[in-house]
Parts: sequence; structure tokens; C-alpha cells
Amino acid sequence: MDKSKSYCLNVRLLRQVLIVADDIMHFAIAVVLVVCAGMILVNTVPNLFHNGITGILHTLNDVLLTLIVMELMWPIIRFLQRKPFSLNPFLYIGIISCTRRILMIEAEHSVVAQVSGHSATWSELWPVLAELGANVTIILVLALALRLIGTTDN
Repeated sequence: MDKSKSYCLNVRLLRQVLIVADDIMHFAIAVVLVVCAGMILVNTVPNLFHNGITGILHTLNDVLLTLIVMELMWPIIRFLQRKPFSLNPFLYIGIISCTRRILMIEAEHSVVAQVSGHSATWSELWPVLAELGANVTIILVLALALRLIGTTDN
């Protein structure tokens, strides 16, 4: 009987050690994400002072990337607070990512059109329109999913 009680205490102690180690790792990941987001923003500052569309587009791209990185923190924060898992941050990340890609596609297409000085042919335009349509569709599906699962569990 004494061995089973000792074994039970060892399992409980091991479980506690693993839980603490898991919390430490999640906290470290959260710190790394914050540092990464800060580094992205610091590297964005020079683009703010570039006149022209490319500076603005790079700034916008980097700011949206920072938002994506910060949204990745919410599941970690919820885990550390011992709250239930939520899909909402991942849906937001998908929506932000698609929006970011739409803006970049449009920007790239506009810059190429300005530089080349000619309008795109249908064969050049079709892949761009297909990718834009796919991203818009993904945004609509993710927004619908967000609406269906509700936003109250944040």
C-alpha cells in the first residue's frame, strides 16, 4: 500500500513539473512573438519616410504582418489563463493574411502596369484575377465561420 501511495505522489509531482515546464515554454514563445512583432515594426519605420507607392505598400505589408504575429499570441495568452481554446484568432489571421495578399497583388500589378506603360492582356490578367477571387472567397468563408462560431468567446 505504501508503494502505491508513493507512486501516486511521484506521478502527481511529475505532472506538476510538466505543467510548469509547459507554461514556461508558452510564456517564452509569447515573448519571442512580441520581440518579432517589435522587430518588424522597427524595420518598418524607414519605409514611412519613402515617398511613393512602394514605401507605403511595404509599410502596410509589414503592419499587417505585425498584426498576424500579434494574433498568434492570443491562443497562448488564453492557454496561460487556462481559458478554453478558441478558433477566432486563427480566423482573424486568415482574414488579415488574405487582405494583406490582396493589397500586395493589387500593388504589384499597379506598379508593373506603371513601369511597363501598357495595359495587361487577358492571359496576363487572368492569374491575377483568379488569385484575387480566391482570396476574396477565403475572406468570405472565414468571415462566415467567424459569424457562425460567434465572437463572444474571446
